[in-house]
Amino acid sequence: MGLLAASGVLAACAPQRPASGEGTSGAGSAEARGTDAVIDRLTLALPSSISTLDVGRESGVLNYLVAVLAQESLLSVSPSGELGPGLAASWKQPDARTYVYTLRKGVVFSDGTPLTADDVVASIDAVRDPDSGSSLSYAYAGVESVKATGDEEVTIRLSAPDAMFLWTTTAGGLLVSSRAFLARNKGKVGTSRTLLLGTGPYRVTGFAADDHVLLERNDAWWGEKPAVRSLKLSFVPDAGTRLVAMKSKAVDGALNLASDEARTWESAARVTYTGDRSVVSLAFDTARAPFDDPHVRRAFAHAADRAGMVDGILHGKAEVADALPSPEMWGDLLPASEVRSGYDALPALPFDLDAARAELSKSASRNGFTAELHYPGSGPQLGKAALALAASLKKIGITLNVKEITLEQWVAELGSGKQPLQFLWYFPVTGDPAELADPYLNAAATATNIAHYDDATVNSALYTAKKSTDPAERGRLLMKTVTEAAADLPYLPLWWARTATALSKEYVLLEQGPYAFIGPWATRIRKAA
Repeated sequence: MGLLAASGVLAACAPQRPASGEGTSGAGSAEARGTDAVIDRLTLALPSSISTLDVGRESGVLNYLVAVLAQESLLSVSPSGELGPGLAASWKQPDARTYVYTLRKGVVFSDGTPLTADDVVASIDAVRDPDSGSSLSYAYAGVESVKATGDEEVTIRLSAPDAMFLWTTTAGGLLVSSRAFLARNKGKVGTSRTLLLGTGPYRVTGFAADDHVLLERNDAWWGEKPAVRSLKLSFVPDAGTRLVAMKSKAVDGALNLASDEARTWESAARVTYTGDRSVVSLAFDTARAPFDDPHVRRAFAHAADRAGMVDGILHGKAEVADALPSPEMWGDLLPASEVRSGYDALPALPFDLDAARAELSKSASRNGFTAELHYPGSGPQLGKAALALAASLKKIGITLNVKEITLEQWVAELGSGKQPLQFLWYFPVTGDPAELADPYLNAAATATNIAHYDDATVNSALYTAKKSTDPAERGRLLMKTVTEAAADLPYLPLWWARTATALSKEYVLLEQGPYAFIGPWATRIRKAA
């Protein structure tokens, strides 16, 4: 599961230390506390539009930013990455294949109807329905049955043990609605007419796919009442327009700012940079020419000045990536020293145009070729990286045409097989490296393995890791998949990024962390003290 700038373990992952360079800068940066004062209306800018509110149809990070305010999951993830109660007040695992969730008492949907165990079953069944077209259905492929085993109890039975399954019932894999709403609006959930129905702290009151989303506080929510009564999320794709809107007080802040853009906000707003474990990577379709040739893939790797991208494009607000999962994602599976040793053993692919030429000369495309790389308009930093790569590739005889498309188009292209070279831009929702290793390196993961990578050793290790309940064993098996795949280079990781959030100096977002936006983030906005 997880969020594409678009899955779980048996125990909560431990909170992680902030990455170096994280923190807050800009106006009012010294103010870290908030008051309980009511905020009547807040307007925030998002860098792209969304076409639907239904994350099952469009699993982009911006879709989730909206949906997690209105809908909830059985389990929650804290801003620091701890698994905890959600709609389920408690849960247990009587055996390796069975999960029993006891629902929180007194929860109602925003239309006033009570939450029942049957509603949870209906929500999971809607994702599992082969006719639904849900992009989350793969996460439930191993589910044998889902039943209401009591008025406030849901039991999920798996066909085989899955050490990552608990995370599937967090927001990345499940957002609960009512059976009646889902039946009434089958195939139409998330449109401007149907909106969303959930139990969350806000209810969606308006949606214009090319302009905004409107939300109002749900005073029937079971949690602590949020300070923000009314929230408007405006879609403002142009960076300059966003900043002008901030300076003119047309908006009170912006979410998901690119690092280079965020710097220009520091004089007008409080800008917070938080390591979010997101990864930006190139994905090579290893089943299609010319990227079925490992020499071509290595030529691209040597032509990519990844350190230059981090320093020049992201202004140091990122880290050069060695693999898809960041070192911080290994949680309690392996000690940090063992993780570092594993990453140190990965093949070195330094920026070296002579080495790139040498690799290309060994390939079937030694005379060069033309390729195309698309990036979403909400990720201008990806576009700049693509242009930098294109300039380097031109020097070795490869023409790379770079094209900006909408976020919706980019999400739709992933996994479609139409583009043999793609960006993978992924925001993890768990503290487990299997979240990235299993869907993107496993040959059985046909819906998400956009590199069409197929290696028997990697497949076997992933299969064994999925069934294992021993953290150390799982950790070593997963590290084996990372190291084995790195030698084949189905993906070229570019960087692990940080999220930039800008708010007017009048406001503060409490409890910043790598998972700060995987739950009801707006409930933590306060007037600054």
